[in-house]
Amino acid sequence: MYLLTPELWPAFALFLLLALPMVVTDARESRLPLPLNLGLLGAGAVALPITAAWVGFDHLLWAAVSCGIATVLMLVLFVISRGGLGFGDVILVAALALYSGFVSPLLMLAGIWLGCIGTLGWILVRRRRGIRGHIPFGPGLILGTLLVLVVPVATA
Repeated sequence: MYLLTPELWPAFALFLLLALPMVVTDARESRLPLPLNLGLLGAGAVALPITAAWVGFDHLLWAAVSCGIATVLMLVLFVISRGGLGFGDVILVAALALYSGFVSPLLMLAGIWLGCIGTLGWILVRRRRGIRGHIPFGPGLILGTLLVLVVPVATA
């Protein structure tokens, strides 16, 4: 069961509706708007329990566990980074973990990992070209999560 499973379409339509503008905003302004961030998290908290009625409530448990673990880990990174990581990124990872953890906790880990690797790659490319400055983390996280949710269906 991945993003393209028909039972998940309503919940993940909300995800796409809120997440894609966040990619653009973070890429342009290096900030994740709190209303969109909390809206993404809130939409998942409302839509996923309804979706669980069709696919099974065990998915809801995995979503909650994934969200909790990812949030705690990101809060630790937020404190350790001393300003290198914004609090919007912490909220974003909670929302991404909620959605991807609903499908599978392993996909949650893979999506966040892929987002981190992609962002690191972008940093290295920019530095090699002599471009310095802040790199937004949100677009990589969102695109990494979308990739792991969509690719298994495309390759199945």
